[in-house]
This record gives sequence, C-alpha cells and structure tokens, in this order.
Amino acid sequence: MIEGFRLGVFSRGTTLWDGLDFAFGDAAAWFVTGPPSSGKTLLLSILRGERRPDAGDVVVSGESLYRGNAALARAWRASCGHVPEQTIADARLTVGDLFRRSALAGCGVRESERKDRTDQLLEMVGLQGALGWRVAELSISERGRACLAAELLRGPKVLFCDCLVAGAGVLYWEMLWGLFRALAREGNTVILAERRIPERWALAAGNPVPVGPFRVYRLPDPAAEGKGEPG
Repeated sequence: MIEGFRLGVFSRGTTLWDGLDFAFGDAAAWFVTGPPSSGKTLLLSILRGERRPDAGDVVVSGESLYRGNAALARAWRASCGHVPEQTIADARLTVGDLFRRSALAGCGVRESERKDRTDQLLEMVGLQGALGWRVAELSISERGRACLAAELLRGPKVLFCDCLVAGAGVLYWEMLWGLFRALAREGNTVILAERRIPERWALAAGNPVPVGPFRVYRLPDPAAEGKGEPG
C-alpha cells in the first residue's frame, strides 16, 4: 500500500495543491489524470521518494518515507521502476545500454537468461532487434516503449510511468492494457500519470476518485468476470 497524507506542493510563490490524500493498493494498476501543469510528474516524484513534499508525507507499507530513516526513501526509490516522460540521453546511448543499466541495478536475472529475457521484452513492446538503436534517434513512442522494456527486466514490484500511454500511441494501447493488467495479476503495482486515459479504459475502470486537480482510476481486477479487453 502506498499512501499520501495531506500532500502539498508550493511552486513559484503559490500553492500548486495542498492537503491531498491518496491511497494506491497493491496488485493493481492505477491512473492519475490531470490537466497540463497540474503537477502529475511532481506527484510521481513524491510517491517514488525522490522529491520531498512541501507538506504531508508518503507512507509505504506502514513506513514513512520523509519523516523516518532517510535510507528507507533511498531504498524505496532504488527498488521502484520508473519510465519518465522525457528521456534525455547522450547521443551514444543505445537501447542495449538501457538494458545493461537495468541489469546493473539488480534485475535478478542470471546472465545466461538475460539475453533471452531482453529479446522477449523488446518483442513484446514491438521493438524486435532494437538493441543497437540509438535512444536519441528513437521516436517518442519507441523511446517510451524501450524504457518500459528495460525497466521490466528488473522486475520491480512497483512501476511508475509518466505519460507513457499518450506517448506510445493508439497502436500500442491494447498491448499496454494487457501488460498493466498482467503485472497487477502477478501482484505488482503500476501507477501511471496521464492527462487522460483512453475512453474505453475509463469506461472499464468506472467512476474516478477526485483528489484536488487529479482524477484517480483503478483498472478493473484482471480476475473480474464480464470485462472485455479494451483497445
């Protein structure tokens, strides 16, 4: 369980938002939507233990990230997967380098299995044979999908994604829908920040919970009956 209590952010001399409460249960896929400049990226940074909120606290499995041991926030941040909205890379960085960095961070996959796992992940996101491609030359969709695949190599129990769905494009929505629900089915937690989610996804998720400028959706339980597979 990831909980935010009375979270507040003050920016450029004004209050961006204040007094917000969030609760993200385990083994589920969540969407946080909000208008431009509402602080979605900031919220993900706070939940990941990267940016201390100006007010309030984040509690993970009953432990405070910001009012307890600082080592806890560092360990939490290191354990989480993260797909940022913008990946700034030097011109020499390749997709293969993303996977090597992921392996160095501790992916729990033996060297003998890593290549097969890497190939499987790239195929899953539609990037077969992309290991040698330069990240700086990829499209927004390709870059997001490559970063997602590299993060999945680590097998994080919690995955944060910033505008991944919008960047991936309509052609990959069905794949992402199935992937997010599969991760939840396996006991993982996925938290995604987007301006909006595909209409059919929103209909399947049901009414969102309003939290300040945000709307929080929970994708339906993968085991629930009578739910289709929106694209």
